[in-house]
Amino acid sequence: MVYEYVAIFFLFSGFFFLVVGVIGLIRLPDVYTRMHALGKCDTLGTGMVLIGLMLLVRDVTNITKLILIMAMIINPVVTHLIAKTAYNRGTPMVEGSYVINDYVASQRRRRKSQVESKLSQEGGENLK
Repeated sequence: MVYEYVAIFFLFSGFFFLVVGVIGLIRLPDVYTRMHALGKCDTLGTGMVLIGLMLLVRDVTNITKLILIMAMIINPVVTHLIAKTAYNRGTPMVEGSYVINDYVASQRRRRKSQVESKLSQEGGENLK
């Protein structure tokens, strides 16, 4: 009896976080904040639903549990890859956003300075 109440609590809590993630997807302004909302809320919601199902249905096969656990692992990784790809492609952020320790921009500056120094060593002054 107590297991059922705890399981229902986890199920409803998980569904709440999943709904909050969907609302974040609809309401937030840019790709990066949407990915943040989905990555956090979907992982937490899936985890809570998984715990609720484990408590409620005790004879679920291990394969089903493994699939749900894999979904919890894959979700943050895919969210990170989508956000990183959007950033590398130059998808604009909402106004007022900023990046701390911009690794990609520093790599671009380094490559640009290497190309410029290589051109100047090879006689790039004649092109000017």
